[in-house]
Amino acid sequence: MIASMWLWLAACDGTGVEDGDTVVTDTTDVDQDGQPDPLAPARSCDAVVTWKGSPGVDVSVAGKFNEWLPRAMSDTTGQGDYALNLGPLRPGAWPFKFVFDAQRGAATWETPPADVYTMFEEGIENRALYVGDCSVPSLRVVNAAGAAAGTASATVQFERAASGANLDLSSVEATFGSTPAVVDYDAATGVLTLTATGLAPGKHSLRVVAADLDGLVAEQGSVFAPVWVEDTPFDWSQGVMYYAFLDRFRDGGPSGHPASTPGAITGTDYMGGDLVGALEVLESGWFDDLGVRSIWLSPVQDNPEGSFIGTGGYFYTGYHGYWPVGPRAVEGRLGADGVDGEAALHAFIEAAHARGIRVLFDVVLNHVHEEHDYLQSHPEWFSAAPCPCTSDPGACNWDSNPIGCWFTDYLPDLDYKNHDIVEQLVADARWWIETFDVDGFRVDAAKHMDHVILRTFSMRMRDLYETPTGVEFYKVGETFTFLNNQGLIMDYVSDHELDGQFDFPLYYAFRDAASRGAWDEVSRQAWGAKNRYGAFVHRMSPFMGNHDVSRIATDVQGCPNWALFGGCGDAMAQPGAIVGAQWDVINKLSAVYTVVATMPGVPLLYYGDEVGLAGAGDPDNRRLMSWEIPTQAQQELLDRMRAVGTVRTQHRALQVGEWKELWVGGDDDLFVYARDAGGGDVALVAVRLDRTGGPRSQRVPIPAELGIDGSTFQDALGSGASVTVSGGAIDLVLNPYERRVFVR
Repeated sequence: MIASMWLWLAACDGTGVEDGDTVVTDTTDVDQDGQPDPLAPARSCDAVVTWKGSPGVDVSVAGKFNEWLPRAMSDTTGQGDYALNLGPLRPGAWPFKFVFDAQRGAATWETPPADVYTMFEEGIENRALYVGDCSVPSLRVVNAAGAAAGTASATVQFERAASGANLDLSSVEATFGSTPAVVDYDAATGVLTLTATGLAPGKHSLRVVAADLDGLVAEQGSVFAPVWVEDTPFDWSQGVMYYAFLDRFRDGGPSGHPASTPGAITGTDYMGGDLVGALEVLESGWFDDLGVRSIWLSPVQDNPEGSFIGTGGYFYTGYHGYWPVGPRAVEGRLGADGVDGEAALHAFIEAAHARGIRVLFDVVLNHVHEEHDYLQSHPEWFSAAPCPCTSDPGACNWDSNPIGCWFTDYLPDLDYKNHDIVEQLVADARWWIETFDVDGFRVDAAKHMDHVILRTFSMRMRDLYETPTGVEFYKVGETFTFLNNQGLIMDYVSDHELDGQFDFPLYYAFRDAASRGAWDEVSRQAWGAKNRYGAFVHRMSPFMGNHDVSRIATDVQGCPNWALFGGCGDAMAQPGAIVGAQWDVINKLSAVYTVVATMPGVPLLYYGDEVGLAGAGDPDNRRLMSWEIPTQAQQELLDRMRAVGTVRTQHRALQVGEWKELWVGGDDDLFVYARDAGGGDVALVAVRLDRTGGPRSQRVPIPAELGIDGSTFQDALGSGASVTVSGGAIDLVLNPYERRVFVR
């Protein structure tokens, strides 16, 4: 049952013109015989709604366009292909529903399915019919792609306004990245064929603008499509995703902003990290060495000056980025050393793309800061008086009323039952994507918003960017939850909503393993992920730390994990020979991270965990990263983290293989599993914690279905160890905290 949701209407014309560096050729050559160019397809001004069902169904359409009075649809083919021409409608979004048996006097109004565009009208969710403006031309990317040989091509459809002029070829501007495209134009079909050659490896997104001979610019203004030139197709699961918490990452120089904020203290104030510093880290190869293929940047939107009351009664600044005050402005503090924030952001993304690394923006859709432009200009876009979120039972609990409660009184929630704010936030997101050529979004506080915004976001990204190119715009959400709650995670994940989420149930199991020295909870949560997430398990993100929870290095040292400003030392920062407390951090973190980095999904590494950075609860878990020469302990942990991240990038089985548990029993300290990509492409992962203090020998059964009996596997982490599958099993010998990733 499908309704036509998008009605974009269009235009064309052509003579050979060279405009600057964009070369445009009319392939019809119709002007040579003195005859006028043919008229290309024109947009229709009629809005048509369609529905697919069975023959003989009494189905009608009712919407705001007909005062919600059901109007019967016709089966246009006799095969259940129903349609209704609504005639010309004002451009914009119109709420409507399908109604069944209305003509028979027993009307049943549908509940819109989850996989269509929807909008609210007077508190009721309906389908959304989008109607374009037929009085202007239209531009649409049909397909676009890059090739390993350094070439890129695209097809773009131009349609005339309903009664308008042909395409003005002199108006066409088309580029792949910074490279002008060669444009061939067929005036009879309105098709623009675009090509470019000599492109370096990296991202070269398509941008096209055009107008007709009457000077009317295409309704879309410009069209954009992500295009990559690379040897092998990218998959987000190929390597590690790194969370760079910018203000606490690396200081690239003075920013011109005040060094301190009245009211704020160390830990709640800005510390000077910026995008210039992050670029230095990128260009040093730090991320490459860790097997990083994608980087999640903390929010880059402009945040308020000054400080505001927060956890523990302390005053906090917007150093974290989660208090946006403007929809389309980059935080100035992220620039440094004479480079403004916007230029620094462009430079960072361009450098990442040149290395084949994807960049995700952290988008805040649940709320804004009270100083935000929209609160001043559109107070109707926000929900009612605040109900502060709390962990206490009752109407304002984080979990029982996640949409109704506000984080705090100066962070008003957006009300997505008002469709105007849905469209505005989508338009703002498109501006960030197309201005900075970003590759994905990390969506903050997913469970605190109505599904309508996440679905609209995701389907619009799919329709505009993914479908024409096959390039996945990764959308990973944050739904803070606990053990055994995979169902809540999946509430927001589907083909028409988020691609994946951070796997909090698995996170708590990882932390449990580090503290108890046993893998049983990890096994339970991994099975929960496999069974509940299905194919989406490969788009979830396993992790062992982030900016909202205490540092794993601090937990394993036994420091109270919610002590705001510590009192927690940093054992790993102590110079000299590695001592017992440091070995404890090194061994436990590297063991847990080996599992994180070899599980299905897109493994996350929180900045600083690669060197065992300490920190209790927020904001202590956001300490400034030290870039001095690391201690011996930090170097040892860093080497281990680099090794396992690199292995992830090198073996397809670790990226896309099905997870199959091979060994864990009770509160066992040994965890063994396979990643099976089929056809004998298998990796075997074995990680031991420590419950006995001595070497352990274990014969581990290997299922015949893996098809690897008789095969020998070598440890990719460099220990020199190997195992041979013989008689349906392997014989393992592991000392405490030893890790093996066996590959053929």
